[in-house]
Amino acid sequence: MKMRFWQKTYIFTLVLFLLCLNIGNLSLTVYTYQKNVETTETAVAAEQYFVAMSFERDYTDMTESNAYRSPSLLMQSFGTYYGSKGLYLAFEKDGETVYSNFTNKYTIEDNALLHTDFDGKRHIVISSEICDGKYVMVFAKNVEYLDSEFQSLMLTYAFTSMGVSLLLAVCLYFILKKLSAPLDKLRKTTEVIEAGDFSVTADEKGSDEITLLAKSFNSMLAKINEQMKTLESEAERKQMLVDNMAHELRTPLTSIHGYAEYIEKANITEERRLIAVKYIISESERLQKISEILLDGAFIRGNDIETFDVDIASVLTDVATKLQMRAANVGVEIVCDLSAVIVKGNETLLSILFYNLTENAIKACSVGGIVKISCTDSQVIVEDNGKGMTAEQLSHVMEPFYRTDKSRSRAEGGAGLGLALCKQIVQTHGAQIHFVSEINKGTKVFVTFTS
Repeated sequence: MKMRFWQKTYIFTLVLFLLCLNIGNLSLTVYTYQKNVETTETAVAAEQYFVAMSFERDYTDMTESNAYRSPSLLMQSFGTYYGSKGLYLAFEKDGETVYSNFTNKYTIEDNALLHTDFDGKRHIVISSEICDGKYVMVFAKNVEYLDSEFQSLMLTYAFTSMGVSLLLAVCLYFILKKLSAPLDKLRKTTEVIEAGDFSVTADEKGSDEITLLAKSFNSMLAKINEQMKTLESEAERKQMLVDNMAHELRTPLTSIHGYAEYIEKANITEERRLIAVKYIISESERLQKISEILLDGAFIRGNDIETFDVDIASVLTDVATKLQMRAANVGVEIVCDLSAVIVKGNETLLSILFYNLTENAIKACSVGGIVKISCTDSQVIVEDNGKGMTAEQLSHVMEPFYRTDKSRSRAEGGAGLGLALCKQIVQTHGAQIHFVSEINKGTKVFVTFTS
């Protein structure tokens, strides 16, 4: 089982702290012991100096008073007295021991202060010349308590270290567990998201780095949700386009198939045959128109267009000419008010744009209607006095396959793709298109070129 981040942090921090704690405590214990030894050595040296001075004073008094008294008796007196206090004394002359109350052999090296074990105990041994160099006094004191103190210090250190370590281990466990709780919540949030639920969010309480991470995570999640909604909306739109396209193609194909079968199998007059053929031709032209519009849309989305200086007035005149007869057949008049306007663009696409806009204007009019085409100052206006559109219809009018009047569009072969194509052409040219309409009063379409 893999360890979590907080568990790794817990182990690493605990080991590092215990290592530092033990090194610190051990160093402090050794330093304290060394200081105790130095203090004891100084005290023993001072005590030896006092004994030596006392002996020299008594020795001097004895020699100056001419009293007959053996120096060995004085040495024995000092040895007995200080021996009762647990001190060891020895006096040497010319390398020979004159007196000693030592129970074991001792070693002296160049009058140095020594730690020597005898009687199974540690002693500090000091030697110095006295009485103007006549004698060497060896002084020793039991300092076994230094070892006892060191053992006591080590024991105290061990128990303290164990107690502090245990306390730290417990406290650190709960502290890291609590500090890592937001990370654990964030992990659980990601697991929920991984399961497919994108509605959850991370907890943003607090102001530490984990909270900042949670905020960044939520911000990222919000953007992902927005993108997913966009993708879902795009998928729905594409599905709707495919469904509508299938419906649009199915109707003329069914009609073509039906009339073709009718011509093949039925015993009909020449007049009815011609009517059926005309209907087949009409539906074929409708299919061709739908496919051309779709191909034009694909062209605009997938390729850069070639642009040249285009005379908009010439394009509009050509469009009006092509649609003049169709308008006359339904009792609609086309009026042009054109000024010379040159723009950068693709003449073929601009022709498709204004052809569709003018054709829609003609369809919107009833008998006696007027379609006015005008251009001036890089702006083209296609205006009709037809049925007009509601605000709701205006908001959807440029969507693919949208028809403001479904029955009229079907009767006249409309696919609902023309204005969507117009929008793409306008965007490709960096222009803007705007509709103004009112029910039963007509519609104005403004196409404005920026250059």
